[in-house]
Amino acid sequence: MAKTLAAISAHKHSPVDQAGLLPIQNPLRIATETAFHKTLYMPSRLTTSEGGATAVKVVAVPKPNCPVPGLPGTTLLMDEETGSVRAVVNSAELTGIRTATASALATKLLADPASQVLVIFGSGVQAYHHARLILELFPSITQVKIVVRRRSARASTLANNIATLFPTVTITLESSEEEAVAKAVETADIICTCVPSTTPLFKAESIKPGVHINAIGSYTPSMFEFPPDLISTSSSSSSSPARIPHVLVDSRSACLAESGELIAAHVTGDRLVELGELFDPAATGGAADDVDVDAVAKLRQNGVSLFKCVGIGGMDVAITRLVVEEAEKRGLGSVVPF
Repeated sequence: MAKTLAAISAHKHSPVDQAGLLPIQNPLRIATETAFHKTLYMPSRLTTSEGGATAVKVVAVPKPNCPVPGLPGTTLLMDEETGSVRAVVNSAELTGIRTATASALATKLLADPASQVLVIFGSGVQAYHHARLILELFPSITQVKIVVRRRSARASTLANNIATLFPTVTITLESSEEEAVAKAVETADIICTCVPSTTPLFKAESIKPGVHINAIGSYTPSMFEFPPDLISTSSSSSSSPARIPHVLVDSRSACLAESGELIAAHVTGDRLVELGELFDPAATGGAADDVDVDAVAKLRQNGVSLFKCVGIGGMDVAITRLVVEEAEKRGLGSVVPF
């Protein structure tokens, strides 16, 4: 994931290929609406040392009145030579994995390595993969607090699944009532918000010094997971510093266009650092290789760090190509002639 994000961030400085095309093409998503869903379309083309790949992911995000639960998603991977469809992939699980991988990378760079308490908002696929990956990276964590609107079967299943994977970690379900949220958040070393919320999930004064926040559930200008005053300057003085002066993002342009929190706080591009910019795109290693330590220090400037991710198509292309190539090697999946 570090290599993919580094390549995406570096594409503005990349020369065109022999056909005169940019090696990375990552346009902003477009959307259509039905009575029960908002459907997102995310096309992208990604060229790395492994070759080029083109894909489009279609995700139907349910509205509150949707009678059927779930987040259906499909990715079409195209054949680079013929232009025909190479594979059709159920992307619901892959989306959770790729987003959690980016968050885990950010958390490894910015969070306290001795973190003990993880607080997660949400009970879906994203919440599960965020918990799983962060617990693998931080064996110091002893508590996971899952904040949910109600103690549903899905929430209980999530808690049980995490407890099965990490039997020494205490897993609890917490209420989303304001007082309960404040008590949970004030103990957190790491917070993951995995909810497409239209109102902030917690108050700025509730967090403690040193906390790291991954905000990945909201993706439109009308959505808010964290309070914008965490990243805004004082309304009484434009020169007053923000609580979090610099924000780590998956894509500067996408977050400026789609993150409700950044838009409401009037955050400008010079205050954003792309996750891919922290790495050398030519490096072959992972998160520990060729990291921009000065940029990391800037992101930790006031002790509280934040990663905002709205999701970009290049991430979907990379993970889909990886899965399809592995499936082809193993003879998995169904071949449909057309």
